[in-house]
Amino acid sequence: MQIVSAMRFLDGVVFAVFLLIVSGGGLCLFGEFYKMCVVTKAKDLGYFSTFIEKSFPFAKKRFEFSLTHIILFAILICILSMKHHPAQDVRKKEVEKKQQKQKKKEAKAEDDSD
Repeated sequence: MQIVSAMRFLDGVVFAVFLLIVSGGGLCLFGEFYKMCVVTKAKDLGYFSTFIEKSFPFAKKRFEFSLTHIILFAILICILSMKHHPAQDVRKKEVEKKQQKQKKKEAKAEDDSD
């Protein structure tokens, strides 16, 4: 019995690399947002700037992240992506109702033709 499919190994590697790129990009974008709010446009934003600075306190007002942060954020994204969304159940029920109505119409049409 095979535990890991060798054909799916490449898919996992590609997904992991893509996830790390997305995670690093997301942290980089958040870092730029933090720098804009706290350093660049702090006077223009007023209380919002103070709120951001107090919510995310960093030394010397610099948003720094390392590979560990990127990996942890990638794991968080992966876990949240695997969560089941209730909207999927609603759509499935709607499709099932439509199929049942269509079957009833077809059955009624067959009964009427007999």
